Amino acid sequence: MSFSKPTKVLVLAIGNGVNILINFLALPYLVRSLTYVDYGSYGQVLITISLLQGIFTFNLNQVANIYLAKAENNSASVFKTIFYSSLMLALIGGLLMLVSVPLISNSFNNVNIEMLLYLSIFNLIGQIPIPILLSVLIFYGKVKEVSLILVATNVFKVVILFVAINYFQSVNYLMAGLSFLSLLQVVLLYVFIPNGLRGSGDFDKKLARFIFMLAAPLAITSIIEKLVIYIDGVMISTMLTTTDFAIYRAGAFEVPFVSALYGSVATIVMPEVAKLFANDKFDEIIKLKRKVISTTAFFVYPVLVYLLFFSLPVVVLYLSDKYSASAIVFAIFNFALLIRVNDYQDIIVISGNSKFIFFSVIGLTILNVILNYVLISWVGINGGAISYIVHLILLAGLLTYKTTRIMSCSVFDFFDIRNISKILLIAVTLSFLIWIFYKWSGNSVYFVVGFAPVYFLIFLVIGYKMKLIDESIFKQMFSKFSKKISRNGNRNSK
Repeated sequence: MSFSKPTKVLVLAIGNGVNILINFLALPYLVRSLTYVDYGSYGQVLITISLLQGIFTFNLNQVANIYLAKAENNSASVFKTIFYSSLMLALIGGLLMLVSVPLISNSFNNVNIEMLLYLSIFNLIGQIPIPILLSVLIFYGKVKEVSLILVATNVFKVVILFVAINYFQSVNYLMAGLSFLSLLQVVLLYVFIPNGLRGSGDFDKKLARFIFMLAAPLAITSIIEKLVIYIDGVMISTMLTTTDFAIYRAGAFEVPFVSALYGSVATIVMPEVAKLFANDKFDEIIKLKRKVISTTAFFVYPVLVYLLFFSLPVVVLYLSDKYSASAIVFAIFNFALLIRVNDYQDIIVISGNSKFIFFSVIGLTILNVILNYVLISWVGINGGAISYIVHLILLAGLLTYKTTRIMSCSVFDFFDIRNISKILLIAVTLSFLIWIFYKWSGNSVYFVVGFAPVYFLIFLVIGYKMKLIDESIFKQMFSKFSKKISRNGNRNSK
């Protein structure tokens, strides 16, 4: 069965969405079932694996697409060269993790993670080639297979988690199970690689050299991005206790729905921006971006405001009273939603100014380390969350400044401050009124949950009546999506 491009995106999005949902639902079980030390140790091991994976994957997954797309290349040799290179990097990463276990344990001041790290070496070894296999499979249109494997293995992950914790009360068993699952995922993905790639071709040393030369700058950027994500957690682990890290990790997340909405809008709008930029239609780009930012803010900002008012009951309901101290971290983290209304890189990338992004990220990463050290020393785990938000806001500001220079316009041309202010004012007013009733109800958590749909419904009605949302963008998106699905459905029914 052949899928259209939009349908491939939809299938993959559904697969990723199911995985996000599974992980989102697994977190409450973990934090309720494990002690602070066990959950903190579990998180520290996952951070270690993620950082090492970021280094040793070496962005070969992105480079694979570039070389496979070139007609003059032997696809089988390209695959064999990249896949065998990833296996070599996986072994090197595994050996590095093996010899670094005492160092990592001492850095985190947590002897409990030593055995967990040893049991997770094969997890790391599996995680390194997985992105390459995923990239190749998607390149060859195996989207349905990829989604099924990701969903099935994530469901199996939940089974492993439940059995290890509920029946054996052992984080060691959990880590051993995750290592097995990682290797199983590699095998399953490899099985679905087209026979023409697996059955022929040789490792090409010359090609490998070119691949690594091309991947190097991308890998450096990727490593820096990984550091940005995990700097706060690593520094809290090294400067404070494992219990502090557990409380921080439990609250350090953004609402999955909002990030998915932001990513979807950016994916849909960027091609249109690229076409307009190629034709020097800067005024139309500004109008489009202004509409998109205001429309996205219309859906995102009410979520932000509601979560700021009710972060404590939300966290208590989601994670239990045991992690009530995570509520402040959660509230601070969700300030990231303030900037989740725009793709700040699109025009910079399209105009060929990617170096500005690279050097901005490097400079702000250094600042982020300094901020984390100072603020964690002063205010504990909340300092890590504040540093993360400051980093995001400064990066968004720098990229916005560069964008305005490229487009020869002002910030206010992109951001409809009057419209956004109305959105925030309505959201704050409604949330405050619900907060009063919440206090009157005796701080009932279920009151907050029950009134959430009412809050959003009233907000949508008021916003629609005040014409705070531009309907054309979402109507256009829905229309295109419906036509594609209908056309694909008719073709498959024949």
